[in-house]
Amino acid sequence: MDNQRSLVGVLDTETMELGVISGDFSAPRAAILVRKGIRTLGYTWLDGTYDLVERAIAATEGADAQRAWDCCSGSQLKASVVLCTLGSTALLRIAVESLLTQDHENFELIVVDNDPTSGNVAQQLEAISDPRLRIVAESRRGLSFARNTGVSVSTGDVVAFTDDDAITDRHWLSALLAVFEADDEGRVGAVTGPVFPAELLHPSQRFFEARGGFPKVTSPTVWSLSKSNASVVGFGEPGEGGPLYPFATARVGAGVSMAFRRAVLEEIGPFDTSLGAGTLTNGGEDLDAFARVLHAGFAIITNPDAIVHHVHRRDLSGLEKQSFGNGTGMAALLCKTVVHRPQSIVQLAGRIPAVARRLAPGSQRMVGSDPDVPRSLTKAEITGFVIGPWRYLRAAARQWRSWR
Repeated sequence: MDNQRSLVGVLDTETMELGVISGDFSAPRAAILVRKGIRTLGYTWLDGTYDLVERAIAATEGADAQRAWDCCSGSQLKASVVLCTLGSTALLRIAVESLLTQDHENFELIVVDNDPTSGNVAQQLEAISDPRLRIVAESRRGLSFARNTGVSVSTGDVVAFTDDDAITDRHWLSALLAVFEADDEGRVGAVTGPVFPAELLHPSQRFFEARGGFPKVTSPTVWSLSKSNASVVGFGEPGEGGPLYPFATARVGAGVSMAFRRAVLEEIGPFDTSLGAGTLTNGGEDLDAFARVLHAGFAIITNPDAIVHHVHRRDLSGLEKQSFGNGTGMAALLCKTVVHRPQSIVQLAGRIPAVARRLAPGSQRMVGSDPDVPRSLTKAEITGFVIGPWRYLRAAARQWRSWR
């Protein structure tokens, strides 16, 4: 247990009720998501757990809950939710149960078992009986293979993705679909949502948040490269993607909370099986998909109301492995960009100084906001970044040989 642990909660300003997701009032800190009904107002960190309601409201005062879409629309759209898993985490059942409580009724849940010979997925989910749930086997190891299998058997107008260590808010799916429904001209290719911690009880979970965590956009945001997306410009403020955007899209969203229009997935092609967990590159398949959506001329919208709470790694070794994967995945994605878009080299070269400052030892991105964040996390991420291109080239060559 972390002596700097936090209570994690959600405050609804309409009912003035504070729901505690994890932790208790003995914690020295609190992380509070503030909402007005189903709309997100903000996210705040507070020292101490006294007067949480009053202080959280004060911290988010003036936040705008207006949206360019009807939060209750999208009911006519059929959705397919794809969750890929090895069945190795006991959180899987909790993740599936949270998905089956969605307030959007017209959807199917496809659980892709990426380790079918173990029997772990079937064992964990055997007690759940729901006609919306299907378990599909994919024996080729790798998250991209599993995602592609999920897409291939899905039937929805929209295909959404989340992970086996995430708890989706019951309005998560309807919030994603509302944006697609409001897009009369079909210019929105994907919708993402913010990802908040489900618990901050262990030091490694705090370290992950201190180094940035997942994107936590709390106001509607538009990501677009094309002037043809004028019809959705009013959906939110322009996103600020960082020094490597749009080649790297880490601020756009994450694979734990993303949805794609089926027609757009068919246009951009499958997830790259040289990228992603379970491959040499360890990650990057979600960011690659975002980049391809943008380069295809579509917009991506971040809806702050599509809430997911993620259970971060509970041990330092797991977080070090994840940090290494973040480095390899990002570098692999950039390597792929250069290989497939040679003209991007000039643009990327001009951004090297900004990237160097961001990755420099001692920078907040590397060290984190808490003084006790281990240096091993920085070392793991930089090591991964250095060897990521080589790993991508090896993975891509292996993929090419399998096609011959």
